[in-house]
Amino acid sequence: MKKLFPLAVAATLAAVPAHAACVSVASGLPGWERLDFDDIPPNLWTEENGAVVASSNASASLLYTSVQAGSLPVLTWQWRVDKGVPATDLTRKGGDDRSIALTVGFAYDPASASIGERMKRVVVEAVAGADAPGRVIEFVWGGTLPVGGRAESPYSGNAGRLVTLRAADAPSGLWLDERVDLATLYREIWGSSPPPVTRVALTADSDDTSGSSNARIKGICFRNG
Repeated sequence: MKKLFPLAVAATLAAVPAHAACVSVASGLPGWERLDFDDIPPNLWTEENGAVVASSNASASLLYTSVQAGSLPVLTWQWRVDKGVPATDLTRKGGDDRSIALTVGFAYDPASASIGERMKRVVVEAVAGADAPGRVIEFVWGGTLPVGGRAESPYSGNAGRLVTLRAADAPSGLWLDERVDLATLYREIWGSSPPPVTRVALTADSDDTSGSSNARIKGICFRNG
């Protein structure tokens, strides 16, 4: 599956206390946009009781929105997989199915970008716009990496990291809580403080195994701690 982080859309951060900012999920998914991939059937994205529902059937697509989380360093959310896809090698293009993933995109920072990132930036902006994220971290439910394992994205190279939070065989039908210190994680990966978060994307992918999955995610919030 070919993945490129998409263009900006209207921000969907809900009005909450200053110590937190949450991504809005409402009926019809206003403020979210779908990105489909050439020659791959798209997933079905719906809303149910304040959660995004990702239904994938030998399909793949991405749902995304812009955010303005400022310097809030901690990301929390809940997700649930009712039916998952088999574990796959997420580092291999064309063989990287996952039940669901949450991707965080950071603003492009030329001062900290590598030579390779700066060279690729022209292509990225031509495809995805001048405001496309510079680096991304993708938190995954699925894959063959151990829980907590990290790997370079096969699509983004040094500008992207995969982080496995739940194994493909994690318990199904249960809401599970996640909490990630984005600031600390970013520094561990790239050795500098993170630029502002500008995008959030959701992915479900079952086309490579011709399988199917059903997953839900809600409560995506950026916090002080």
